[in-house]
Amino acid sequence: IVCFAASYAVALGCEASRPAFRSAFRGFVLIGFAAAGLAAHTLFLGWRALNASSVPLSSPFDWYLLAAWLLAAGYLYFTITNPRTPVGLFMLPVVLALVAAAQVSSRAAFPQSPATQVWGAIHGGFNLAASVTVAIGAVAGLMWLIQADRLARKRAPLAGFRMPSLERLARITARTPAIAA
Repeated sequence: IVCFAASYAVALGCEASRPAFRSAFRGFVLIGFAAAGLAAHTLFLGWRALNASSVPLSSPFDWYLLAAWLLAAGYLYFTITNPRTPVGLFMLPVVLALVAAAQVSSRAAFPQSPATQVWGAIHGGFNLAASVTVAIGAVAGLMWLIQADRLARKRAPLAGFRMPSLERLARITARTPAIAA
């Protein structure tokens, strides 16, 4: 857990350094640490699933880590497809908060009878997908507020801190509640 949390923290530090200085090398370091963190995270979740004494990945601890993994994968995708957008400043704190929440949560599996295992897995999967979608919508909404404030005050964007357009952010925030539902 320390490995992937530290990798995400280093990636967040690289994202935070964007306004301070420009560097092509930082992009490679940022993506490298994010990918390494995601790989370690994936291996840990795979190990947990293989060594589970009950239904794999069915504890609050695992649920938080799965949500963090999905957001980290989304962050890596958004960073690779939009390298000039500092989406990590908004998504990586949520990822790190979910990892921290996992550390203080229970590792005991949710109680399940054989009859409820299938429905519990379906419910848990949809709940996880909805939670991650709502988190992405919240991050996009926060970015929309920052961008709208900057445009309303007629301020130039910070160097190295290019935000997506209001239209794109509005589309994301409008679609995420429907997807979550």
